[in-house]
Amino acid sequence: MSKYLLISGSPRKGNTDFILSKVYDSIKEEKELILLRNHDIKHCKGCLVCHDKPECVIKDDMDKIRDKILNSNVLIVGTPNYFGNITGLMKDFVDRLHPFYKAESLKNKKLILIMVGGGEIEGLKKYLNETMYGFVKYLKLDLIGSYCFKGLYFNDVKQNLDSDKEINKIIEKIKEISL
Repeated sequence: MSKYLLISGSPRKGNTDFILSKVYDSIKEEKELILLRNHDIKHCKGCLVCHDKPECVIKDDMDKIRDKILNSNVLIVGTPNYFGNITGLMKDFVDRLHPFYKAESLKNKKLILIMVGGGEIEGLKKYLNETMYGFVKYLKLDLIGSYCFKGLYFNDVKQNLDSDKEINKIIEKIKEISL
């Protein structure tokens, strides 16, 4: 049985949270949704202490979140697109996962990426793949899907019929994992 951890890098309750909530509701196994905006996550200092031992010197909510990541089988990470990049919340989160790098603690953990933005879908896919490339590569995650949605204003994704099709693709991918 898989354990799913869904993580939202959105600073507001909008399109990204809408998608993650729909996906969350579809999962019949153990699951948790983390909204990064509700947690105290400080910036990485770049001290590299975690490069030599798999722990961080900064004491904040990332300690608990890292434990939840270790105890999950599948990560589903969603972020809005801000100027062709992930949000600051998501960037801080990704940077603070460096303790897993040398220890290879996340090697082969399944990952689904989601990005929402006001631009064209092809551009969003490019930005998502480029901005999350190092995250996937250096943590040796098993990227099993990346999905992009067009949505700038609060209810854009909810009102777009094509969004339902893309959300259903994510749900089908999850069902494949659960088999």
